[in-house]
Amino acid sequence: MAKIVIDAELCKHCGRCVQVCPEVLFFQPEKGTVPEVRYGECLACGHCVVLCPSEAICHEDFLPGSIHPVHPEMQPSAEQVLELLRTRRSVREFRNQPVSKEAIAKILEGARFAPSAHNSESTQFVVVQDRATIAQIVQLTVDYLRKLIQQLRNPITRRILRWMAGKELEGAIANLHNLAKVVATYDNGTDTVLYQTPTLILFHADRKVGFAGVNANLAVQNAALMVEVLGLGCFYTGFVVAVCDRDNRIAKLVNLPEDHKIYGGLAVGYPKFNYRNWIERKPARIQWVEAAEKTS
Repeated sequence: MAKIVIDAELCKHCGRCVQVCPEVLFFQPEKGTVPEVRYGECLACGHCVVLCPSEAICHEDFLPGSIHPVHPEMQPSAEQVLELLRTRRSVREFRNQPVSKEAIAKILEGARFAPSAHNSESTQFVVVQDRATIAQIVQLTVDYLRKLIQQLRNPITRRILRWMAGKELEGAIANLHNLAKVVATYDNGTDTVLYQTPTLILFHADRKVGFAGVNANLAVQNAALMVEVLGLGCFYTGFVVAVCDRDNRIAKLVNLPEDHKIYGGLAVGYPKFNYRNWIERKPARIQWVEAAEKTS
């Protein structure tokens, strides 16, 4: 457990730390007394530290300089956030222009603040800007898809794969035509895997961490929104991530630790076109579960 100390002279006895700790590490023997700290596993979420009105809590996981004031005046309005969400779209047509390391750093700064299960902050990043390596990743992806297509077209191997993978394979079978199109297009000289992206960001984590995949994809979404506000464009690299789930050659190519897995990816670049309109989506499908009205 992290060392947590409450300065009795600074403490205002408000009990906020008791109320907000998700692990219930604080307790107040009596109202108006200094809370005490129980021994237990701390999430290092920082709720206690940032909420304490008198800065009376010293937490070893939060060194001086790690606590920053909130600036409400910098927060976007609800309508501004909605405008960002509505206008964000996948971009696959990029200008032949490199993305600066400064821009990538801002994207990953947003990504690292994504929520994570048990506050594990498990997601790590690989940034690929070498064109030759990106081309190799495309080649490895296509090679795997080509092999998979051959297996799915063979009745015997398809039956074996279906028995081994179950429902997971149904999606591949249903999309067999699209997979074949990607391979055929590549053979004709056009990359529809990464679309000649100048930058590829891979999101990975230790596969033993609980909810590592969920954590990574939350980071992906944060990154995608940062891409948008920086005037860049991106798309989710579904083919690459799907292949990484079954084949470790891409992970080896980018020197991932053996116990890590790639859970998400973004192809990032400067958009070739500027979209001046956004398209309406399907209405939200909502099921409300409300308390039944009391009858007199």
